[in-house]
Amino acid sequence: MVEPDDVTFGVPRFLSFIELGYLYEAAKIADVQLARKIDDADADNDDKRNLIGNINATRQSLLRSVFISSYAILEQHFDEIVTMEKSRHDILISPSDLKDRGIGRSLSYFKKVLKRDLDTNVKHWKDLALLQEVRNHLVHYGPGFGDTSEHEKRFAKFENTEYVSLRPMVCFSIEQIEKIFDLYMVCIEDFSK
Repeated sequence: MVEPDDVTFGVPRFLSFIELGYLYEAAKIADVQLARKIDDADADNDDKRNLIGNINATRQSLLRSVFISSYAILEQHFDEIVTMEKSRHDILISPSDLKDRGIGRSLSYFKKVLKRDLDTNVKHWKDLALLQEVRNHLVHYGPGFGDTSEHEKRFAKFENTEYVSLRPMVCFSIEQIEKIFDLYMVCIEDFSK
């Protein structure tokens, strides 16, 4: 028998964007708990500073993980939409036949194979492309920036967005995560028309 504490619900792959809600709620709860720990920090100056620094490092590790996971959920959702459309219209070309990867592949399939109109030059798609760069940077280089011209350009680009903070590494607030999730929903709505 499954204990009530062990019951877990899942969603079908084509509804994976619902996972964003679960992820956001968990992140908010954790963020409140971490903020409470900072407020309750009771130590002398150096110890308190170290304690707060460690709590904030934990918070950033969690929020970066939430961001990376959420981007993967979005990627999966778009992939599932085009895969369902392929089956529905009995199309021989599969998304995996395209050379693109990730969300770019779904967008290419949507436009080129399904022959659907989608203006990816509007702000929400451009913002999503920037978040893809943030995601790729975090996955391949971590939150910091190296001493290269490529990383300097990336830093300058990321510095001018409302979705991340640079301290001097990539950081997020729970409010920024909420803005990112709102952006995802605008893109999902646009993609699902």
